[in-house]
Amino acid sequence: MRINRFQQYGGMAVTLACSLAVIAAGGAACVLRGFFFAKEMYLFLTLWFVLCGVLTLGGLVLYAASGWEKRLKPQGGPAGKTETVRALPGGGVKEDIAEAERLAGSVRLVTDNAGKIAVTQAADEAVSGSGRMLEGSMSRVTGLRAIVWLLPGCCIVICILYAIHAFRGPLSSQGTLDELLRWGFYASFAVFAVLVAGTRRGGTLLAAVWHLLGLVISLSALLAVCGGLPVPYAVAYSQSPEVSATGARLAGLLQYPNAFGAVMAVFLLERLFAAAYGFRLTGPSGTVSGEDCAEGEVEASRGTVNRAEQENIASGGAKDGTVSRAEQENIVSGGAKDGTVSRAEQENIASGEAEGGAKGGAVSRADRARGWSAELWRTAARLLPLFPYAAALLLSESRGAWLAAASAGAAALLWKRQLSAPLLITGAAPVAAAALLYRQLARTGLAAEPLPGLLLLAGLWAGALLAGLWLHRRSCRAAGWHRAAMLALAAGAWTAAASAVLLQVRARITGPSPTAAARGLFYRDAWKLAAEAPWLGRGGETWRHSYLAAQSRPYVGSQVHSGYLDILLNLGTAGLAAVLLLLLAAGWLVFKASPRLLPPLLVIILHSAVDFDWSYGLIWLLLLLLPAWALAETIHRPVAEDTAILTGLRRSWPYAAIAVLCVLTFMLSILSYQAMRGAALYKQAARVSGDPAAQTALLRQSLAWNPREPQTAAALSRLLPEEQGMDLLLDSLQFSPGDAALHWELAERYLQGRDPGEALYWVRRSLKADIFNAAKRLAAIEGMLKMAERGWAEGNRQRAADSAAAGLELLRQYSLLAGREHSAGRRHNDRGFGINEQAEGVYLRLRALQALATLEEREKIVAR
Repeated sequence: MRINRFQQYGGMAVTLACSLAVIAAGGAACVLRGFFFAKEMYLFLTLWFVLCGVLTLGGLVLYAASGWEKRLKPQGGPAGKTETVRALPGGGVKEDIAEAERLAGSVRLVTDNAGKIAVTQAADEAVSGSGRMLEGSMSRVTGLRAIVWLLPGCCIVICILYAIHAFRGPLSSQGTLDELLRWGFYASFAVFAVLVAGTRRGGTLLAAVWHLLGLVISLSALLAVCGGLPVPYAVAYSQSPEVSATGARLAGLLQYPNAFGAVMAVFLLERLFAAAYGFRLTGPSGTVSGEDCAEGEVEASRGTVNRAEQENIASGGAKDGTVSRAEQENIVSGGAKDGTVSRAEQENIASGEAEGGAKGGAVSRADRARGWSAELWRTAARLLPLFPYAAALLLSESRGAWLAAASAGAAALLWKRQLSAPLLITGAAPVAAAALLYRQLARTGLAAEPLPGLLLLAGLWAGALLAGLWLHRRSCRAAGWHRAAMLALAAGAWTAAASAVLLQVRARITGPSPTAAARGLFYRDAWKLAAEAPWLGRGGETWRHSYLAAQSRPYVGSQVHSGYLDILLNLGTAGLAAVLLLLLAAGWLVFKASPRLLPPLLVIILHSAVDFDWSYGLIWLLLLLLPAWALAETIHRPVAEDTAILTGLRRSWPYAAIAVLCVLTFMLSILSYQAMRGAALYKQAARVSGDPAAQTALLRQSLAWNPREPQTAAALSRLLPEEQGMDLLLDSLQFSPGDAALHWELAERYLQGRDPGEALYWVRRSLKADIFNAAKRLAAIEGMLKMAERGWAEGNRQRAADSAAAGLELLRQYSLLAGREHSAGRRHNDRGFGINEQAEGVYLRLRALQALATLEEREKIVAR
């Protein structure tokens, strides 16, 4: 008994911890700018992986307790006890035999001896039919469970690939570590989300996390513009009309308008299709002619009776027990075949709207009013977030997000054309109000006074909600030309909203797009770089540490602006295959379990191909939440206790696997803590820049905690003696062989030396790692000039001549590259690469010094 209680409370504790972990991840994503900067995540990841380790240890203890229970449990049981429990992610379901006995027994209570056998047979037939439906539902849920575990499985495979790179020597050890920690976080979050989806109220919890995330992200951005909420960099300003039509774009907590727009498109489509699926269109006769669902699709239009209704009907709808044999047969079979039960009663029983078939199935006016009131509140809840999502999406001015949202919505409507009218009606008022807000704020460059801005925001939001409710209610009761008038009104609102927005941004849409052309350059250079390591890639943050060496033009772009290309560069085709399998599993699960969630998932898949959304951990959290939420909506049966996690552990995870996961989580926690301590000490050293001794000590401690960070090594090398600094840079270069800053630090050290050959070697390596850097090229040429002057002053004419020749060669290469870029035009020359005015003076001094050194060397040869 104690073991059973321990398992019960232990399973509930693990369930609660998983739920809190999902909530904490969502809240931290809002606070930490969408999990874009890895250094901001170290503290959170340390605590997160400690929690994962503790939960894994708890799972190991529960697994051991279940094993001891199995050993102590006596074999066999009392005769005649055939009722067993079949474990599902949402709880226990009784076997068909026990159900048949219970239903048949309950029917025998209301029958006479003459009709006992007939009614029992009818009950058996009904239970066998519901058993077949139950088995089909169970097999469906089992298949979805198998698919959903591919999500954390693919994340774990990607973690393994990054771990392999960490031992092989990647292009950036620090970047590989950051990606390893990120994907460990994604894998554990996917596990938590799936486990929460299998609990009693998993769907409600995941839905609450989703809606809170959306409202916090959207309202914080809108309040930063209209209410004076201090959100840093919530608005991105630009003087270029090709970048922003209004001169300002809403970026919100993510601080990047394109990613913010994509996130808002995801939340908008989720609510828009939820409202469309929940749209109830009722004609004058009272029959439902549209689709009705609270959060997903409802199969009431098929006329089938679900299992709970069959149990209620089979157990006896009459309270007085005086039910005729024909009525009992009709109740057990789910409908009358001989006409003893009226058609109205059959419809009430089939639709689940009648409280009892013995009362005649009449619905009172008060019940109908209460139904309309509940439906009104549900409609208001669906329509409430539409306005802030639409307004935030429009204010981001992200053309990619607009196009991705339109493409995902069009794909869903092509698949289910019957949703076109509900979608048109439910989204008309919120979208029109959002377009009006966009036009008002665009005139002021997103600079509104707090009080008028709040009044404008609140007024348009309230108007959008009331107009949407009115349009929804009128459409529900309309028929014939009234319904056509409502559809025309909704279509007019959509057309007006689209026209208002397109008139404002028509120049950006119809004119040439420099950003699209620049991304074309990114993609071409990335494909060339990926061809160098096609199978496993070159480790984490490959593009960031190699784009300066791989770029064909002097553009600025440390992000490749394509999540798929980024994965291909980091992990090659192996990693890309794992990511595609993850996306395929998520799409298939959403398609089968909850099709209304497919459009927001398509937005993530489409927009990530043209921007760096996947650099934000928030995007991955949303992508993993969608299939878990879909699974939770499929698994809706209540359970007596939360033992789904314990059952899964007992059936699936052996001791070795749990122990390995526990060790790995604690290892990741230690790595994250080390990186956090290193980053904190580096920041502390930057604050005491006036004290070289204290700064050196802090930087040494930072490098001891995290020797992979090249920035710390470069800063410390400047405070150390020449020999120690060069050794430190060479050691750090082994961790980050592609870091351009380390190469330049070494080149500067050798330029201060006396060997022009070594200096030229490291200068060329540095310039190869950063091709279009005019400042470095000029500094290298001047360094060669100073080395030649030092050689001349020391009387070493040969070193002076060699240094001057090396400087002239560097200047010649600089001139050729600058001439080629000048002929290509100023477009894409974001770094301003060209010949510096100082280059001419340096050239004259180098030529003069070379001539003097060469002339004196010739005189010495002649004298000999």
